[in-house]
Amino acid sequence: MNKKLAKLAAAVALAAASLSANATFDITIDYTGDSQYQTYFNQAESFWENIITGYQAGSFLTGFTIAANIEYIDGAYGLLGSAGPTSGVLYGGYAMTTAGGMRFDSADMSAMATSGSLGDVIRHEMGHVIGIGTWWEENGLYVSGSGQYTGANGLAMYKTEFNKPSATYVPVELGGGAGTAGGHWNEIDNGAGLTGVVDSQGRDMRNELMTGWLNAPTFISKTTVASLQDIGYTVNMNAVPEPESMLLFAFGLPVLVGVARRRKAAAA
Repeated sequence: MNKKLAKLAAAVALAAASLSANATFDITIDYTGDSQYQTYFNQAESFWENIITGYQAGSFLTGFTIAANIEYIDGAYGLLGSAGPTSGVLYGGYAMTTAGGMRFDSADMSAMATSGSLGDVIRHEMGHVIGIGTWWEENGLYVSGSGQYTGANGLAMYKTEFNKPSATYVPVELGGGAGTAGGHWNEIDNGAGLTGVVDSQGRDMRNELMTGWLNAPTFISKTTVASLQDIGYTVNMNAVPEPESMLLFAFGLPVLVGVARRRKAAAA
């Protein structure tokens, strides 16, 4: 092999090794609960693994394990569950999850599955385990009580996606009390009103997956995907899946799920 070919082969090998190092991201679900709900957790895992391709340069992480349990908490229509990072590490300039936990009230699982909301509730909560809303302050992206997310990647995409070229921050929810405020994108009137922040497909921000109140049909914005880069991940911006549409209960159901909780918006 001549020197030019050898150099080319070395460059290709180096690039492949670099890609391999950054393309590793795996969520492992340690599930304890009724087997009929296992598939919802598997689908949520695949959902996020299709978006996140790995970690920013400098990280030794390859993923993490989430302990997911279904157990009795407080009965139907109360606390549906909780979720968030259970351990983390400061490495490569980022605060990142190394393990997480999710638990859901056994008294509510059937109703959520029947309504079509269970998949989105699990995906939403898994997003908090990943770090959305839960690692913002530690990564210098959000000042408590400010209502202003300033992460460079999330903000740049927000300006484009929602036609807000002069925006200096992405609005963050300040209502809903502890667990909702400061951990979700902003909504109006506890999720009951339109925000007026609309993407090119006419989708209002109140229907975004990582807002604090659940509205159908749900979508995940490119703003959310891009914001993952601000907390240490690499992403595939072309892989923005759509959570399935869902039917809502006809009555207001408070959904308290997670370190940053999610509530169901009252029916209009």
